[in-house]
Amino acid sequence: MKRFITYTAIFLFPIVVLGLFFEVLIRRIPNDYEYKKSYLDHHAKEVNILFLGSSHVYYGIDPKYIKSSFNASYISQSFDYDLEILKKYSNKWAHLKCIVIPVDYFSFYGRLENSPEAWRAKNYRIYYDINTDHKIFNSTEMLSNKLNINLERLYNHYIKGENDISCSSLGWGAGYKAINHKDLIKSGTIAAARHTAKDNLQYATNLHLLDEIISFAEQKHIKVLLFTSPAYKSYVSHLSRNQLNTTLSTIKRLNTSHLAIKYYNLLQDSSFHAQDFYDGDHLNEFGAKKLSIKINGLLGKI
Repeated sequence: MKRFITYTAIFLFPIVVLGLFFEVLIRRIPNDYEYKKSYLDHHAKEVNILFLGSSHVYYGIDPKYIKSSFNASYISQSFDYDLEILKKYSNKWAHLKCIVIPVDYFSFYGRLENSPEAWRAKNYRIYYDINTDHKIFNSTEMLSNKLNINLERLYNHYIKGENDISCSSLGWGAGYKAINHKDLIKSGTIAAARHTAKDNLQYATNLHLLDEIISFAEQKHIKVLLFTSPAYKSYVSHLSRNQLNTTLSTIKRLNTSHLAIKYYNLLQDSSFHAQDFYDGDHLNEFGAKKLSIKINGLLGKI
C-alpha cells in the first residue's frame, strides 16, 4: 500500500505542477472582470452614473454617450453580484448620483449560479474578489473550465497575442456587431423559451436582493433608474404572460413604495427596429447608441 501511494504521488506530482503553472499563466491573461475591477478601484469616486445588470446592459448601453458613467454589467450578472459590486466600493461612491439596473423578463426568476452560465461565477471570485458561494471549483481556472478551453485560451494569448478583454474602456460590450447579426425570429424564440422559468423558487430571493440594492441607494441618497430592456417582436411574442405580468406588477409596487426609483418599460419601445438588434433580445452597436441616448434623456428627468 505504501509503495502504491508513493508511485501515485510520483505520477501526480508533475500533473499538479503543470496544472499550477497553467493556472498562473491563465490568470495573467487580461479579461473584462479584471479590467472592470481595476477601473472601479481607481475611478469609482469619479462615477456619476453606474450601470449594472446582465448582457442586455453590457451590450446595450455605451457610456461614451452618457457623461461620467461606467458600465459595470456583464453577461448573466444577477442581482446578487450587482449588490456585491455596490457594497465592494461602498466608501468610494463619492459622486454617484444614479444607479441604472435592468429588470427584465427573467430578472426575478434566476441567478448566475443556477444558470447555464454558472461557470462565470469563478471570474467574480478570482478577478473581482467577490465570492457569493463557496464552491471549491470556483477558486481556480483549471478546475472550473474544460481543459480544451483553457488550452485554447493559453494558445490565443501567448502564441497569437490575443486577450480576453472584449469591453470598451468604459465597460460596454462592443462584440455584438450588426454585420454579424443572428436570425431575429429564431434567436428571439429560443431566448424567450430559455428565459421562461420552470418555477418561481428564485423570485423571493431576487426581490429581496433588488430591495437591498434600492435600500443601499436610499441610504446614500442615490437615485435608481429601473428599466425593462427593448427586445424584438419574436422574443416578446413568445413570453409567458403570467411571468411577464408578475414582473411588471412587482416593479410597479416597488416604483410606488420607493421615492428613489423611476421605472421605464422599453420592452416594446417603438423607436427600436429590426436593424437595431443583434439577436432577438440584444441590441447591436446602432441599437446601443439609440438606447444609451434614450437613457441619458431619462436620467435628465430624475
